Amino acid sequence: MKIIITILNYIDTGAPLLTLLFFIKPFKKLSRELLYIFWFVCTQFVTNLAASIMEKFDVVNYSAYAVNVILSFIILSALFYRVINSAIRKVVPAAALLFIICAGYSVAKGDGIRSYNSVLSAVGSFVIISYCLIFFYWRLVKDNKQPGLTNTAFFWIVMGLFTYYTGSFFIFISYKYLIVQQDNAVGILWRFHNLLLTIFCIYTIYGLTCKNYQKT
Repeated sequence: MKIIITILNYIDTGAPLLTLLFFIKPFKKLSRELLYIFWFVCTQFVTNLAASIMEKFDVVNYSAYAVNVILSFIILSALFYRVINSAIRKVVPAAALLFIICAGYSVAKGDGIRSYNSVLSAVGSFVIISYCLIFFYWRLVKDNKQPGLTNTAFFWIVMGLFTYYTGSFFIFISYKYLIVQQDNAVGILWRFHNLLLTIFCIYTIYGLTCKNYQKT
């Protein structure tokens, strides 16, 4: 049991690192959309590694997670701005600007620096879930003239993003309640979060190795 817990504690850096290795071979042939995913995975690896190192030296690591949330949101907003139908594309920069303003105000107050800002994380997750649902709706329902979407790497990666952020959303909205109810709730929640990140990485690796990574 201890081995499983240890793996879950550190898989938030191990899974993204493994995923980055699968980007090496096709890197020069990747579509621009998949390059955004590459930078998203880099963000997960670097910030989670920084958080683990800070924890080892007894340094408060909430700032590393705050950087993760903000950078991830910016990268994915830029990504979905490219792939979402032009009729509703203007929603993306509006949502991104609102989130960045909220993030700046939150950080200025010290939220996310002295404590974990679960509210900001939940809002960011909700918006990204909305991006994914809009993408699926337009590509699978409205724009059904493009066959073979499920044969592309990008489709499976978006599936991974949707799974990761949907699960994370419920973690974030219950975070403050659970840590009051149980002392060990933070560890349990974060291991589940790491498992969700690993699922996203599995989807990404599957897309890169088994599907057409040059099309979106």
